[in-house]
Amino acid sequence: IDHLKELGVTHVHLLPSYDFGSINELTGEAYGGGGRVPSTYNWGYDPVNYNCPEGSYSTNATDPAARIREFKQMVMALHKAGIRVVMDVVYNHVFDLGQSSFERTVPGYFFRYNADGTPANGSGCGNETASDKEAYRQYMINSIDYWMKEYHIDGFRFDLMAIHDVETMNLIRQ
Repeated sequence: IDHLKELGVTHVHLLPSYDFGSINELTGEAYGGGGRVPSTYNWGYDPVNYNCPEGSYSTNATDPAARIREFKQMVMALHKAGIRVVMDVVYNHVFDLGQSSFERTVPGYFFRYNADGTPANGSGCGNETASDKEAYRQYMINSIDYWMKEYHIDGFRFDLMAIHDVETMNLIRQ
């Protein structure tokens, strides 16, 4: 952090830092292509739980409290140094439509579908979420609010923001 200050850094942009699907949290092994093929890196653009810090970034992925505590400590240390924190968020799709908590709660509601009944693919992942549906819109707003209040995140970068409807994005901004 001292080196970041020396460089004049005022903001840190975190890639997606919530729970994502293509990393084995216990081994740190990344999977690529959705087929569980080992990969050498992961960007975190495959969300599973939008409101929980990713366990593979924690010193102890088996301790749920550790990932929360350590994430909060990181943000607090950056803030103490005068550095603001921006987090990348990927509310436009999920890692696995069929296994997502949204689909398992209300099948067919939280996602957009083509006229032929197949999942919309505006995100390139084949499982585009529907921010125009009231429950998902409220979920997004509540999730952003949670990260701001609980973790003190200063700003957000929305992956594929144009997939979301304007009304939802204006409500989040508000």
